[in-house]
Amino acid sequence: LRAAGLRLLQGWCVVGLRSREMRRRGAPGGTAEELRAQVPEDEEESWRPELARHSEAHAQLEALDPLAISRLYECPEGVNEAAWQYQHIRNFTVELSALAVSLNDVCTRFTCPQMKATDEWMYLCAAHKQPQECSAIDYIIHTLDGSAALLNSNKWFPKGLPVPETSLKYFQSIARRLYRILSHCFFHHRELFDEFEEKCHLCLRFVSFAKTFDLIPPKLLIVPEDGFVSA
Repeated sequence: LRAAGLRLLQGWCVVGLRSREMRRRGAPGGTAEELRAQVPEDEEESWRPELARHSEAHAQLEALDPLAISRLYECPEGVNEAAWQYQHIRNFTVELSALAVSLNDVCTRFTCPQMKATDEWMYLCAAHKQPQECSAIDYIIHTLDGSAALLNSNKWFPKGLPVPETSLKYFQSIARRLYRILSHCFFHHRELFDEFEEKCHLCLRFVSFAKTFDLIPPKLLIVPEDGFVSA
């Protein structure tokens, strides 16, 4: 049941966070020309530098070129920085939901009754009326579910409008909580972390993104860099 729940969570993250684009740009399966025709010209032009930048940088990811990875998250000229951050946080939430599914067999309420990184860092879950202790897997599920719901909220992130100034504060809190998933996985499920990192470079990319926009204080980035750069 828990495995099914995690897969439902992953589906909810993907569907909830991408539903706006799907409604606006048409159903999956359309041709590139059909999809392009549905994107306003001014929007397409504003994101053209981003597409070129990502294409070049992704080509160098296998070599783990730090410069290429840092360039992934530089906000292109002409693109709203808040919207740029918002889109990447959405994408990271989806990617971390896949990591949560991978944790299903090794991270349970019995093996990890508390959400910890090192013994020095134990995290309370903010999904309750008052923050409280949760097992690691429950904390992860609550965090991803809450992040997806917040990012998909028309109240805080209205569709088709600039990110409101009052919503910018959520980027840091979401980033800190998402990072805790990576730190727990690194310190308590290292084999799985290394396997996932080798395929996706998720921690490497997330830390680069967080540093680019000062979303997480350096003292809270507790996973050693050589732990994911060499993964």
